[in-house]
Amino acid sequence: MNSETKTPNFDKLLDEILEKIVPHERECAQKDISKYCEKKFRIYDEDIKFYKLLRVPPPKCCPTCRRQRRNAFTNRIYLYKRKDDAPGNSKEVISFVPPVSPFVVYNLDYYRSSKWDPISFAVDYDFSVPFFDQFFDLRLKVPQYAIVRDPSSINSEYSLNGRNLKNGYLVSGGTDSENLWYSIFIKNSREVMDSHSIDKCEQCSEMILTKNMNLCFYCYFSFNCISSYFLLDCRNCQNCFGCSNLRNKKYCFFNKQLGKVEYEEKIKSMRLDSRSGLKDARKKFWEFVKQNPVRASRSSRSVNSSGLAIINSRNCQNVISCENGENERYVNMVTNHKDSMDVYTSGDSELLYEVSWVGAGASNIKFSFGSKNVTNCEFVINCHYCDNCFACIGLENKKYHILNRPYGRDEYFKELDKIKLSLLKSGEYGEFLQCRFSTFAYNGSEADLYFPLDQYETKKIGAYYQPDSGIETQGIKIAEAKDIPDKIIDVEDNILDEAITCEKTGRLFKIIKSELDFYRRYKLPIPTFHPLERMKSTYWYLVGDNIVYKDFCDKCGIPIETIYNPKNNWRLYCESCYQKEVY
Repeated sequence: MNSETKTPNFDKLLDEILEKIVPHERECAQKDISKYCEKKFRIYDEDIKFYKLLRVPPPKCCPTCRRQRRNAFTNRIYLYKRKDDAPGNSKEVISFVPPVSPFVVYNLDYYRSSKWDPISFAVDYDFSVPFFDQFFDLRLKVPQYAIVRDPSSINSEYSLNGRNLKNGYLVSGGTDSENLWYSIFIKNSREVMDSHSIDKCEQCSEMILTKNMNLCFYCYFSFNCISSYFLLDCRNCQNCFGCSNLRNKKYCFFNKQLGKVEYEEKIKSMRLDSRSGLKDARKKFWEFVKQNPVRASRSSRSVNSSGLAIINSRNCQNVISCENGENERYVNMVTNHKDSMDVYTSGDSELLYEVSWVGAGASNIKFSFGSKNVTNCEFVINCHYCDNCFACIGLENKKYHILNRPYGRDEYFKELDKIKLSLLKSGEYGEFLQCRFSTFAYNGSEADLYFPLDQYETKKIGAYYQPDSGIETQGIKIAEAKDIPDKIIDVEDNILDEAITCEKTGRLFKIIKSELDFYRRYKLPIPTFHPLERMKSTYWYLVGDNIVYKDFCDKCGIPIETIYNPKNNWRLYCESCYQKEVY
């Protein structure tokens, strides 16, 4: 035990636990609760190293259940209209907090004002009451902000996160961009529809992880291309259609070199201004892609790492989407990160354990979510610029608080030692927050993308389920997909007064004027899938089913990990073989 420890009694007992632990198999605590549970899981030597580094006991739940739970605390695409609980406000507010949520919700301006004080909700710790019960009682009282939106954004009230966004509609993470619709993580771009993780793109639709693209549509993992449709892993291409793995090409049609006139005739024959033509083109494209080498894991420049989409990293295991990471385990979607385990969505941080959406300079944080620029904290929710806080909600620029109550430094550590020791003895210490603490409904969170549950299954794991409130349909014509003109040129303005039935879910949605103008401008057919379904589909292109599949390189035969299900007949290449053949 460290002689300089500030919680000596807790650390003594934790050291005794960690000294005895050896690799072994254990049953998941949720084996009879979660349909996705692994039932049994192993504790490995590498896991034990992280427990000792991060000062935590081993988990009770399997990696899948832990990942599912963290995902339930993140929402990038669901917005609702709900009651504003701010004093003196009677209007509804646009919010990412669903109406089913039991929490007090303030509009963003009131939340950021000095008209209320989170310290006013402070309580003393009660050793006779289970920790999570008294912490949840505090959660029910401290207001929750309705949405995260930067004041620099203009005419983007139906968007969240990001900054300097102008004219964004259902956009999450739009930064320094203009005229965006139904998109996620867009930077330095304009005139973009249905896209995810792009930078410096203009006049585009359905772009996935692309950069420096102009007048391109349905392109994936491609860079520096112009006036092209349906590209996968292409670079520096112009006027190309249905191509994969091309470099520095013009007028290619399914990787075949054509002359300018022949190419333009081929493009006209595809009928891309119609849904039927677009559907045929999409089918032919993905059939063609499977005939060509595909990067299996989408990882590069990484050492001693396993998982998917790992870039410029080292010593990262069981990781999905990590860039500039070091010494990471069971993490998803992190950037500039190190020495962390069981993390979902973070950046520029270190020494994190069992957190979701915690980052921006965070260090030594456990069992927390929705917090930034925090250090040496545990069980914090919606806290910013805080240090040495435990079980706190909504605090900013605070130190030495427990359940939102301030303490002197010495008094804080004395009380913290007693609390953490009691939690360790009772078995309450070491786990992420239960789903009831989440700001979001389960079916309005990212967990629903990878681990979908029905209403009964959601209740079983203790999460919230938000029934679909739909849209107001009184006096509005309901249109089935078959009723929508196939070609954009045949669509009249009255479509703006109709509600379209999603051909996948049956959920109703409307087309807004700026969206219709975009389709007409670029001769794209009206979609017949709900915008949320289109946004959800973009995640698949990035990380597949969020499952690490095992397979063998189609070229050299070595074992590989991949985002693509091998049963679907992909020609999967390891990174080395892909680089040799394509570059």
